Amino acid sequence: MFKKTMITSAAVAAILLTGCNSSEESTASVTDITVERGPVLGALVLDNSGQRGVAAGNGVYRFAKGVQYPVTVNGGYIDTNRNNRIDVGEARLGFELAISKGSAVTLVNTVASNSEVRTMLQEKYGLDDDRINNATPGNDREIAAISDELYAYCNENVLEPLKLQTSDLEQIDLRIKERLRDYNESDSSVAELEEELIAELGIETLTEDDLPQAEADLDNAELKEGNVSDTLPAGELNDAQKEGLVFMVEEEKLARDVYEYLYTKWDLTIFSNIAKSEQQHMDSVIELLEKYDLDYSASLQTRGSFENAELQSLYDTLTIRGEASVVEALEVGKLIEEVDIEDLEGLVAADIPEDLKVVYENLLKGSYNHLSAFTNQLNNY
Repeated sequence: MFKKTMITSAAVAAILLTGCNSSEESTASVTDITVERGPVLGALVLDNSGQRGVAAGNGVYRFAKGVQYPVTVNGGYIDTNRNNRIDVGEARLGFELAISKGSAVTLVNTVASNSEVRTMLQEKYGLDDDRINNATPGNDREIAAISDELYAYCNENVLEPLKLQTSDLEQIDLRIKERLRDYNESDSSVAELEEELIAELGIETLTEDDLPQAEADLDNAELKEGNVSDTLPAGELNDAQKEGLVFMVEEEKLARDVYEYLYTKWDLTIFSNIAKSEQQHMDSVIELLEKYDLDYSASLQTRGSFENAELQSLYDTLTIRGEASVVEALEVGKLIEEVDIEDLEGLVAADIPEDLKVVYENLLKGSYNHLSAFTNQLNNY
């Protein structure tokens, strides 16, 4: 099958903001805001003008027209193990976050929206404005420790972080200092420490049964946000890259068509849900095809019909195999996702324009989620 590529996290590194007050707007044409507990995926991220941030992966949300503060965050899922997808054992973001300046939406920056709390953070724990506004738990271990203690306190007291006062910070001062010491002495990663904290707090986490809904939430969020590739300039495509895009839309169509066929045969919701997700993946590739003015119409005429002979043969083989039993049908789903993952991961370092890489990374994330769903479903048989 045609080899596809994905974006590395470095390719979507944040464009850090300088401090602005709530009435000021970033002058950057494109601004990235990182939302992190662990990275928060599938959140509604809005600036004061109502502009919605488009997910660029790993908790980064991109604003194509700069940012007008404050920026608010609601909903989404905490990617505690930081693999850019939602897994069993991870948790929903249960409260609103908001910042009045900076490039990082964290609990520390959220509570620092209160100027008195910000002063306490500076005086008691040696945080300057740059760290408060721009550091994340993933790149600053002390920010991680303070953020985790704030998370524990807000959950224990059913308190919204935006309502935290200096009196609350005084109550947990010793706890924060103890956690700072523990985190600095621990050999565990920040992700491991956060997973331990969620378990200690007894926070409800996702089960295998929750994953299909979580994936649907993420897909719906991305559909409403728009395509992050639209925020990036067009590159120069060679003939192979152009052919690859046309092939790719058919490859995503293959998955959609097989799953729709197997849903009709077996009436299993998993096939219907993932077929809808594959349609969204197709739509993302179509946006690129249209962006580069490439003709793809012949590839999408009829369900179960493909211009590419290899894909046509694969479709015929997989649908016949999937008719044999429910287990074989689910195994077909696994196979499609495993091949897709292998293709994407094999070409992660390909030299292609960034907008293509962003879309390919999202396809990879989706394939991992789909593979997990099929694997979990097979465990029931």
